[in-house]
Amino acid sequence: MKEDFAMLELRFVDAENRDFHDLTAALDEYYFMLVGEVEKRYAKYNLPHLFNCRIVAYEDGRPAGCGAWKKIDEGTFEVKRIYIAPEFRRKGVASAVIAALEQDAAKHGFNKAILETARTTEDSAALYTKLGYRVIPYYGSPAGAENCLCFEKNLGD
Repeated sequence: MKEDFAMLELRFVDAENRDFHDLTAALDEYYFMLVGEVEKRYAKYNLPHLFNCRIVAYEDGRPAGCGAWKKIDEGTFEVKRIYIAPEFRRKGVASAVIAALEQDAAKHGFNKAILETARTTEDSAALYTKLGYRVIPYYGSPAGAENCLCFEKNLGD
């Protein structure tokens, strides 16, 4: 059930933002629960200062979710760190965060998004498919192909 998000605010934040850090720490805990030790291989790739853009979504002033993007090459960016706090899920927050990331990347001249998610996160895969992403071959994640499902989207599609 989608709710009215009149009180949803998306904020572009810097690498030091406490809410972004707290939300991504919860994401790391979630992935550790799903995939165990393999999650730790990601840590050095997920430092906030490595991202070109970070967004935190707030509902009624409370941090509801986050996401980021990182430049891969001149036309491609990677969607990173999508996490929605459990009490805010299935309300359109993730779609809003991803749309804002895509719009920001497009403003910076990027036309193709790539991303990966754990194979065990069926809800995430369904969301990305609904948003126009299509499954692609493994593109080199530190976790390895056996753990990852990769997607891409051409922004012009």
